[in-house]
Amino acid sequence: MVQKIVEYPYCKKFGFDDATIKTRLTWLELDYVDYVVASQLQELVIAPNSQNIIDDFYDYLDSIEETKPFLSDKETVDRLKVTQKNYLEKLGINFGSPDYFESRLRVGQAHVWIGLSLCLYQCSYRFLAQLITENIPVDCDSFLSKQLRIFIQKITALDMSLAIETYHATHVQTLEESLDRAHIQENKLRIEARTDALTGLYNHEHILSVLRETMKEDKEHGQPTSVMMADLDHFKEINDTYGHLAGDKVLIEVARRFEMAVRDFDNLGRYGGEEFIIVLKNTSLHTAMVVAERIRDHISAGPVNLQGVVIDVSVSIGVTVAQPGEDTSEIIKRADKALYDAKDAGRNCVRMSTNASAWG
Repeated sequence: MVQKIVEYPYCKKFGFDDATIKTRLTWLELDYVDYVVASQLQELVIAPNSQNIIDDFYDYLDSIEETKPFLSDKETVDRLKVTQKNYLEKLGINFGSPDYFESRLRVGQAHVWIGLSLCLYQCSYRFLAQLITENIPVDCDSFLSKQLRIFIQKITALDMSLAIETYHATHVQTLEESLDRAHIQENKLRIEARTDALTGLYNHEHILSVLRETMKEDKEHGQPTSVMMADLDHFKEINDTYGHLAGDKVLIEVARRFEMAVRDFDNLGRYGGEEFIIVLKNTSLHTAMVVAERIRDHISAGPVNLQGVVIDVSVSIGVTVAQPGEDTSEIIKRADKALYDAKDAGRNCVRMSTNASAWG
């Protein structure tokens, strides 16, 4: 016969294995004698008085303004009373088992789900323990009565500690998940704020910010900053001939080719329309020209195929290097002038700024 393996998801989730359960019982001084006392508690106190205890407990809850929203209608109260009766009938029974710990941990989870505050739970539970104690028979043997009172204190402390443990851990987990979602959303918004919606490259504002920061860092380290301005050739004709939707798809493909051609540490952005800008950190004009030629080759390596429509593409590139004391607008102006020189030279070529000789 195959023995069925019983799963205890809450015990597993909150770290209650055999050793942890034993430790918790030791802390509360619950031992083998208490198993006998638990049976006597059920026989002498719970079984004959459970309904009275439950009714008195809900009368108490109904007198507290904060608990009234949880007792909104008779059907809800009746259902809660059934749950409470089941809870009382298992109070203390086999308290050292994973089954018992699992059921008590689930109580804390339920309070999180319904939104009952931890403070209100603790205060209410204190009153429940009082009601159970008050129902110890008056003719009970004094020694047994003392044992029952002590056991009620210990078992209710155990149940409360487990419920609180779940409640606290679940709230912490919920807060952590909320923070994770907030961080994900924050990162998403940050990426969206700096990304061109069509191509996925840096947008105009962010690439200029990158250029400013790069020029500042390179200047501090005595290193050159090079810049390329690149423009897709005859793009207006593509839009006029095939439509703007096709033009957008060409821009997306050209952006992908740019990304494949630049170096890992180069920064690439869409400057506007069909114009792109590449910021090359710690890069001389000579090296920038080599990179530019590689980009040009990559862009024009083959046509863009849009569902059978073949569109030839090429790019003109202007290259320059930052001069001492120069700001971003000045270096962009010179790179743009070099770009127009490339256009005037017949397109699909690279030209450098004639003034860019300081970092050859």
